[in-house]
Amino acid sequence: MFKSFISSLLCAFLLCSCGPSYPKETLVKDIEKLVKKESGCDTKVYLVKDTVYLDMPMEQIVSSKNEVFSEAIIALQNGVFAITRIALSSDADIKIIVITAFDPQYNVSLRMIQNIEDVKSYFYQRISRGDYEQRQLIEIEGPDTARQSILDKHYVSQEEFVGRLIVSQINILGKTNPFLATVINSLNLKYDDIDNDKIIITAKGTYSLVSETLIKKLIHEELDRDIKKYKLFTIKYVRILSKEGTVVLEVPAVLN
Repeated sequence: MFKSFISSLLCAFLLCSCGPSYPKETLVKDIEKLVKKESGCDTKVYLVKDTVYLDMPMEQIVSSKNEVFSEAIIALQNGVFAITRIALSSDADIKIIVITAFDPQYNVSLRMIQNIEDVKSYFYQRISRGDYEQRQLIEIEGPDTARQSILDKHYVSQEEFVGRLIVSQINILGKTNPFLATVINSLNLKYDDIDNDKIIITAKGTYSLVSETLIKKLIHEELDRDIKKYKLFTIKYVRILSKEGTVVLEVPAVLN
């Protein structure tokens, strides 16, 4: 599925060199029309500074076994393809894409956030496939938070992108690595905010000394890697709060 997604993006780059220009004045309608034409989905697009939001309502996002349907992933990938294609042949300054698939009852939402520069860097072979995969940002919200997260349309800074990327990459480890799954999934990490030079993350689940040692190591590695990738040297710490709001851990960045 990932290979198919990348192939589509490569086609987008080739097409954008000879395709039509999409002026920023009609950008929102152009994206909605292209997504409708290529996927048949009725969507809603919002532009907040250089952040583009694409909302994709779908009948079903997860199965009875609580597994994400492949159709939902494909829909998100098609959305990235459409916006990337337009962004590369537009005079609009687009930096962040936020695409969300959700069911009509807002029981679950599946969100993919993409940095346009990451896509361009992969295409022009400035970064490897492995590096590109480490820049993938996926978030899943349940019935308690899905509606609120969809309605929240705000400018996503590079600092916020990195904060959410750190949480996303660690949560992905919890889904794909059986040795880390129990500890990571029990923590239920959520991105919270940027406070000056700190990324704030909330651990809404169970916290222990064992999980503290592991999560400190994982965050330290991801924090240093992402700061250097995106050159965000103003970020000095990751602060983890308990669900009650107390500070349980601070992980400093080591920038050599």
